[in-house]
Amino acid sequence: MNLFLRMACRVIERRMNAGESFEQIVVDYPKLTDEEIQQIKTELGGN
Repeated sequence: MNLFLRMACRVIERRMNAGESFEQIVVDYPKLTDEEIQQIKTELGGN
């Protein structure tokens, strides 16, 4: 996982802890590919 994806994981995790859903958050990142979204989901334990 590259640096950008690691940073995205941290930001997404913080936003999820604040009450937002994963699906709501990734809408704010339109440049993420489906593969990258899946990698982030896996990293956060959402498989």
